[in-house]
Amino acid sequence: MMRNVFFKESLLSSRHRPECRKTALLDPGLYRGDGVRFVSGGTVGVFFLLMLAFLSACGFHPRGEAARPAAAISPVFITGLPDGNRFVRELRQQLERSGVSLAPDASQAATILYLGKLDRKRSIFSVNANNKAVEYEVRRSLRFRVEHPPGNKLLNDQLLSTGYIVYNPGGELLGRTREEELRTRDAYRELARRLVTRLGKLP
Repeated sequence: MMRNVFFKESLLSSRHRPECRKTALLDPGLYRGDGVRFVSGGTVGVFFLLMLAFLSACGFHPRGEAARPAAAISPVFITGLPDGNRFVRELRQQLERSGVSLAPDASQAATILYLGKLDRKRSIFSVNANNKAVEYEVRRSLRFRVEHPPGNKLLNDQLLSTGYIVYNPGGELLGRTREEELRTRDAYRELARRLVTRLGKLP
């Protein structure tokens, strides 16, 4: 309430400046009788729609939402990592949610996705006053290639990578293990999302 009063008083005081009175005369619809400027709901709605159109044209997608893969890549056969791998399970789920069917073998696939080894690298991110490492940066990466149609190497030796910071001052082994599991799950989810997005850009 106090902030609104201050805002109103500031604008009221600006009426005494000639340039403010000139603006009010040129565009009277933007000011109330007490000199406080306002924007109509219709103006806000038009501005919001224009911003949405601009972001869509730039290829913007809300975080966590992958571009929908083209139907031409379906069905997809995934190979290179076992079906029980945590990343593979996450990838299959995201593909299916995106409307992409999965082929049981390469002979029935329109696209073959070869997954390389999942790498994990950890490096020191920060140290405490005793020069002991307390934070680590963990990076997880995946190499892959895509044949679409099978036999045509459309994407070869591609790399996806994501990272996160882990706080590890020592002690509380159970808590650190749990945190690592959650961070690994989030990293796999992000890698899968990026991969689905890349597949969505295939011709």
